[in-house]
Amino acid sequence: MSHSAPSQEYIESLAQSIRAAKEINFQKLCELLFAIIDYFCGQLPAQRGPGRRKTYSDNTILKLDMLMHLTGKKGETEILREVERHYRPYFDELPDQSRLWYRVRQALPLIEQFRRYLRFQLGVEAEDLRILDSLPIPVATPTSRPGRGNGFQRAEGGYCASKKLKYYGFKLGLLITDLGIPDLFELFSARPHDVQLLDELLAQLNRLIALGDKGFISDPKRLRLAQDQEIFLITYRRANQKLKNTPLEKWALRHYRQLIETVFSQLADHMHLQNCGAKTDLGLVKRIMGIITAYTLGIFLNFLLGRRLLAIKELFA
Repeated sequence: MSHSAPSQEYIESLAQSIRAAKEINFQKLCELLFAIIDYFCGQLPAQRGPGRRKTYSDNTILKLDMLMHLTGKKGETEILREVERHYRPYFDELPDQSRLWYRVRQALPLIEQFRRYLRFQLGVEAEDLRILDSLPIPVATPTSRPGRGNGFQRAEGGYCASKKLKYYGFKLGLLITDLGIPDLFELFSARPHDVQLLDELLAQLNRLIALGDKGFISDPKRLRLAQDQEIFLITYRRANQKLKNTPLEKWALRHYRQLIETVFSQLADHMHLQNCGAKTDLGLVKRIMGIITAYTLGIFLNFLLGRRLLAIKELFA
């Protein structure tokens, strides 16, 4: 099997042929998925210098990690079985479970670079609205078996008011565009209140509108963001606050806020974001980076195919 990078024209032609058919052809969809990854990896600098060459290419590792999350598998063992059943012709050779885990961990910078490439292709930087929220990532709850979550060094106890959930673990802060495309994300311990996450979540952004829920209410932070970064933070107001939401703010919150709940639901239900099987801090970071990147890749595939951007589960499930 050749690993030469396909051209952009080939990718566009393949996407066009899939769009022209009445139903998605699974073989062509696989070819499109792998062509996108091969094209991206083909733009990277070649490995130079001393040292043993990689037994398994970056292309292979990235394809396996993206497939793992797009197909809704929870770990390396499950995806290797899935590949043997349905995707074997697309791979020259496959690593074993432990080697794949190690190589995915090694490839974390590559996975993030791929996510940023997809983000650029989808035109995220040109959008001037973001929706932000946090999602609990429990590694243990009060009803968990004794010892659950002991492998995590940075986990802390926290409380999710919307779910009335006491848990031990982390929370994921996420910003999406008004089309549901993930932009920035950060993993925090569960303890800090959501309002304390604002500085890190919005640190890299300027000149946009951000929509958040009541957990992000802070007039001092709202005023500072407007003054220093030209970020206009709009949140639902509490009933006992003197300053009320304007009709335009109410419309924007009602129109866009539900979108991030849809994104979180897909990430949790299909890609197992809240129960990804990680047993250490690093393992959790590895899983979350792969999940967010695969979700963005699913959106990019739908964009190329002219489908609803968030109709991701149907692609490879």
